[in-house]
Amino acid sequence: MTAESARAVQMADLLVRTAADRPDRIRSADAEMAALERTLLADAPMALEPNAFQSAEPARAAAPDLTGARSLLSAVHLASYRNPQNAEAGWRELQAGAPGALAGLEARLAEADLGERGVFLRLKAGPLDSPAAAATLCAQLEAAGHWCSPVDYGGRRLDSREY
Repeated sequence: MTAESARAVQMADLLVRTAADRPDRIRSADAEMAALERTLLADAPMALEPNAFQSAEPARAAAPDLTGARSLLSAVHLASYRNPQNAEAGWRELQAGAPGALAGLEARLAEADLGERGVFLRLKAGPLDSPAAAATLCAQLEAAGHWCSPVDYGGRRLDSREY
């Protein structure tokens, strides 16, 4: 069995267990799973590339568009900003103010359109394995005097420069 096949079997087992134990998690990941399913079932031919004599790699289907999809992973929402530079400074301040709690986590920004109030960039930290892990981290941060709310891990890396 190849490494890819073994990983696929592990993921299938995890999906079956999760569907039985936590169907809410399956429902919340429906958009991501539908995109994955479309990719796996794509009728795109697996033809060889034009220079097949140089490369035996088959052509691959295009990656699915996951715009708007909700992440299976969790995170914590730490603050909101109007521009990425302030978010970067805020992330550094939060890391200094709660070094142990945020160690090893990646900062992400997700746009939030609040209507008349405008568009904000939500600073998130993650990934965390579950909403329960996010709630535990929030309790730790709140005990240290920080604001925090468990959320999904969507958004872009803070350092992506795409804002």
